[in-house]
Amino acid sequence: MNDKSAKKYEIIAQHIIEKIENKEWKEGDIIPTVRELAKLYNVSPQTANKATAHLVGLGILSSRQGSGSIIKKQDFHKDNTYIAMLIDKARSSYIHGINSAMGYHAKEIYLAYLHAMEQVDESAKLIIYDKNDKSIKDTSLFENVEGLLIQGTLPSCYLDFIRKNDIPTVVINKTVQKANEGRIGSVFMDYYGLEQLCTYLASLGHNKIIYAFSNEFELTEVYQRRLSIIENSLQKTFTNNNFTLYKFNFSKDDYKDGEKLKELHNNGYNAMLCYNDITALRAYDLLHQLQIRIPEEMSVTGFDDLFMAEIAAPPLTTVKIDRTQLLNDSMDLLKELIATKQSSYPIKETKTELILRRSCWKSMN
Repeated sequence: MNDKSAKKYEIIAQHIIEKIENKEWKEGDIIPTVRELAKLYNVSPQTANKATAHLVGLGILSSRQGSGSIIKKQDFHKDNTYIAMLIDKARSSYIHGINSAMGYHAKEIYLAYLHAMEQVDESAKLIIYDKNDKSIKDTSLFENVEGLLIQGTLPSCYLDFIRKNDIPTVVINKTVQKANEGRIGSVFMDYYGLEQLCTYLASLGHNKIIYAFSNEFELTEVYQRRLSIIENSLQKTFTNNNFTLYKFNFSKDDYKDGEKLKELHNNGYNAMLCYNDITALRAYDLLHQLQIRIPEEMSVTGFDDLFMAEIAAPPLTTVKIDRTQLLNDSMDLLKELIATKQSSYPIKETKTELILRRSCWKSMN
């Protein structure tokens, strides 16, 4: 058979593969007969037969004499590559059945990752690391990795390895310093919802506000970034700078922190902007112990819109971040990085939204 017909059979074979990958034809389906394929693609029956024989050889089709070939179960990723997610040890506790605030807070991201991999019939792999690692103990974990998603603060040894081996990577809600090599993107939550929340509290008359953080969590760049957004938003709202923002880091069982919160309340602080929803619910508990009523005597807000925020008493005003969308945006950016062959450090944002519930009230001051 000449080169021209060989090129045609390869085109036909690729079209069949695309139909299977796009789920137009599924496992167990019978594809058109050789004669039907020849008519469909305007080629000779010999060329159509060569296309099906080629796919039989690849294990994609099973031949049936005279009645069309059957689609077999197969994996189109012949090189067995996959997209892995790296999670730091503190955030992985939920996987191992250990209850912790950080583990619960992080679980939605890696559950969204596992669901996304299942949806596209891709293999999923979670690689757990310690943020204090000085070296990578087992580099074989990265064999056949096509791309990486990272949740948590990545040690420099991993970042150096990723750059050196040119592994396309997306870091979720963290900044990565640009370098001359590497394909590493970042996806951040935008802070439109948080800016709206600051404006909302100001509209209720609150100008003495507490920025609360539970010590169950790590102080990272995310904490500082949110603090900067809050400060900037309040400065824009109070053009005469007639506001006070107090940074309050507390532990749930430390009575001294309770005493400090009581002192702040007595000094006119009657709104709490909490780092996240779990911090807000810890603040609920502390305020209940101090017999400070929510929202009449203290407005409380969160960030995340976890399920428990809606069923809290009172339901929590918060900023919603759709973590499934955050993961999808990360996957889209990763695909772009996989497709490019040049060093690149792109940034993308996922939208947030203010959710008003019943945990805020007009300032009584």
